[in-house]
Amino acid sequence: MNRMMEAGLELDLMRLLHGEMPEERARELRVQMERDPALAEEYRRLEESWEGLALPPTAPVPPGFARRIAARARTQQVIPTPGWVRAAAALALILGTVVGVGVGGSWPLPEKTREVQAVEEEELSAVDGSLAESYLTTLEDLEP
Repeated sequence: MNRMMEAGLELDLMRLLHGEMPEERARELRVQMERDPALAEEYRRLEESWEGLALPPTAPVPPGFARRIAARARTQQVIPTPGWVRAAAALALILGTVVGVGVGGSWPLPEKTREVQAVEEEELSAVDGSLAESYLTTLEDLEP
């Protein structure tokens, strides 16, 4: 089997495992696995790997944790912020937003950037978006 065929078949097995495959194609693939023990073994290996990805159980909260946090919060000294500092911060935020919107809206994008953006949008629309597809893409990126 060539590499392209293997990748396509592995992608189909992963889609079957994740429930991302149309029912008719899933039936065909199950029949194919019944006839080909190597294919069935590959599916079993993928399923075993997927099942092994479960997160470990969460650790319990140590006894008295909430009480210690509440006690520390009560002992912290709170320094009140003067009103003029809050007003200056609010004014700086508003002015920064107004200037940013004004400057950002007045600068047109260069033509090259628009072309790059169009290409990126086209590439994004071509992506399947399935978990299996992203897994294979990552594996291909890691290969030397």
